[in-house]
Amino acid sequence: MLDTPQVQAYLPFRGKGALKIVNLTRVLFAADGSELAIEAARRAAGMLADFKATVLGVVPPLLLPPDTAVAGIESVALPGMSPETVPEIDESVTAKIEAGIERTITAIGRPAERRVVHGDPAIEICRVAEEGRFDLVVIGSHGSGFLKRVVLGSVSHHVLHHAPCPVLVVRERNDG
Repeated sequence: MLDTPQVQAYLPFRGKGALKIVNLTRVLFAADGSELAIEAARRAAGMLADFKATVLGVVPPLLLPPDTAVAGIESVALPGMSPETVPEIDESVTAKIEAGIERTITAIGRPAERRVVHGDPAIEICRVAEEGRFDLVVIGSHGSGFLKRVVLGSVSHHVLHHAPCPVLVVRERNDG
């Protein structure tokens, strides 16, 4: 287990000023290209003082081998997907992830290292956080219900419980 730095925060008096978190110098932003991930990065960057950013995009596996069980459910190939078309689709998905990384860097408002890896997003985010000795992981959460979490899993839930450092989960705003 990595040593986790003490988190210090400035909390505004009576709502004046802004929350600023200091002493977290290496921040890993998980980016999937969604508006939620970009908004999470923007909001987190606004709370952080001085930090070095790395934006990570994870290209998920596109085709599972036949008879692979996922959460007790047999895998089903997407229509039109065959092992021969996987490289084309992987290239397309990778390009979309890279575009999402660029949009996330713009939202952060500072230079950042770009990183793309392939694999299960939850596992890869934790692995990169540990290998890179990051001080904080920032990730968005759709706030999915219990059933969706059980069936599909939750990347933010896994990262929150398995990352080697503090995790800032930014939930989708509910303006209603």
